[in-house]
Amino acid sequence: MTKILIAYYSKTGNTAKIANLISEGAKRVHGVTVETKKAEDIDAKEAVKADGFAFGSPAYFSIMAGPLLTLLTEFYFNREGLAGKPMAAFATGVGGQTKATESIESILKAFNPKLIPGLAIGKDVSDTEREQARKLGEKLAKAIAQVKA
Repeated sequence: MTKILIAYYSKTGNTAKIANLISEGAKRVHGVTVETKKAEDIDAKEAVKADGFAFGSPAYFSIMAGPLLTLLTEFYFNREGLAGKPMAAFATGVGGQTKATESIESILKAFNPKLIPGLAIGKDVSDTEREQARKLGEKLAKAIAQVKA
């Protein structure tokens, strides 16, 4: 069974909504299980066992929130188990989401992943953006299937 971990930080619930939409999309792919967890509730040593990852945060000053950065730092110390695994980033907010997504992706590159292009979504999520989030989850799940084949 393929496992995806969606790790996020959410102050207002908006980023959590996007994490859940990504989860819905990933579950469209047969044989995929998804665990969606707050960044501060994740044990990096255990989490690196997942087959793929999505990391999300609100955009604060065009960068990710501290709890997600802390988690990614812990992942760095367990990076040997991450090379080649599909990963994606997403950010929400009212400004700076694109740069925040890029800041997450720049850290993910240290893990030598199969990087899936991420998402930057505003505060008011449109139907189009909801579907983009689902498609990101689906792309992530399909990328895992390709890596495992």
